[in-house]
Amino acid sequence: MLQEPTVMLDNLVLSLSDSLDLIHPCAVDHQQRVAYIALRIAKAMGYRPAGQADLMYASVLHDIGLLSVEEKILSMNADSKDEGRHAEIGADLLRRFSSFSKASQIVRIHHRSWSDESGQDEAEDIIRTLANMLSLADHVDRVVIRETEILGQAKAVVEGVSQLAGKEFSPEIIQCFRELAAEESFWLDFDSPRIYSVLSGMAQWPRVELDLHAMEEIAKIFCRIVDFRSRFTSTHTAGVAGVARELARRMCFSGKGCRLMLVAGYLHDLGKVAVPNAILNKPGKLDPEEFDVIRAHTYHTYHILSTIGGFEEIAIWAAFHHERLDGKGYPFHVRGEDIPLGSRIMCVADVFTAVTENRPYRKGTGRNETLPILQNMARSGSLDDNVVRVLTENYDEIDRMRSDVQEISASEYSDFMSQKTGAGRKK
Repeated sequence: MLQEPTVMLDNLVLSLSDSLDLIHPCAVDHQQRVAYIALRIAKAMGYRPAGQADLMYASVLHDIGLLSVEEKILSMNADSKDEGRHAEIGADLLRRFSSFSKASQIVRIHHRSWSDESGQDEAEDIIRTLANMLSLADHVDRVVIRETEILGQAKAVVEGVSQLAGKEFSPEIIQCFRELAAEESFWLDFDSPRIYSVLSGMAQWPRVELDLHAMEEIAKIFCRIVDFRSRFTSTHTAGVAGVARELARRMCFSGKGCRLMLVAGYLHDLGKVAVPNAILNKPGKLDPEEFDVIRAHTYHTYHILSTIGGFEEIAIWAAFHHERLDGKGYPFHVRGEDIPLGSRIMCVADVFTAVTENRPYRKGTGRNETLPILQNMARSGSLDDNVVRVLTENYDEIDRMRSDVQEISASEYSDFMSQKTGAGRKK
């Protein structure tokens, strides 16, 4: 019997943060290094565990509003001018999950200068101070030269930050940072390739165990991050997740199993955060080098999700969606019975959704074109014929459900784009 996994929020957030920093060598571990500095400051200044937790969530997800590889690379430049736009977008994404309520507020103002008007009450001032810790930490990581030995840079970094006291950053926060920065261990931990473990070891905040509803909500946030990067894929993940859940239900999965299938569907293309928009939006057929970039996304999906305790089965269901029963899939070339039923369902859901939706280079297929594609793949030993049979027998209902889910997602994307194009003007 399928058991409901035990998943801790901090573990899930740290692992998903990895996915956002996956996109380019210049960004690897960026958010976790930022979280390390911000949390060291918060701890030294005596902030309570709950406040540290909110700061940790905000820090490791502060770049969640940067939806493309190109935007992320640009943002890593210390002189980037796009802070207001991506902070607003990130805050809007995070506010959709109740445990991220205060983290969302921190992210929204984390690029606001300290010299700007202070909050109107104590609660606002706490958010403002935590956001400024995050801002200082983000600044430090962006000015550090990754290819240069860290201890040799420490003095210049501290002096540069100190010049911004009372302007960009709180004098009290800068003084705390200066005291921490006097320790070599502070910089060596910051620069450690084991920053995930360092950060995990700092945790003294309340441990939050997620229920299925919470897992669905967080997974849907990351679904939006993947899908909303391109108008051509803006509804894909939502469609796959809905179809996979419906197929699982019709193949007698338990209620819990169906909900876990939905989570896996929301996360199945998570590794695509590493794919440049220039490839995702290409109006024609991909060349071999571009397709190699695409093929790596399931590998990344697997390794991100498999680091989350309790997500072992979800990781396999999600990441094996391009494996094939005949062993000709990718990236692991798993075959036959080594591909679990959940993954076989995801394979069919992905192919079905992909061929029925419009893409830059073709229009989506209708029933008379879709079913032969799926049935031919089943006959050739690529897809599971039992799963294809269930879809065939219930085609109209499943296709209608897919269409409804994707219509809702399209509306959300339209609202998102309106907010995105206007966010740059917000202060």
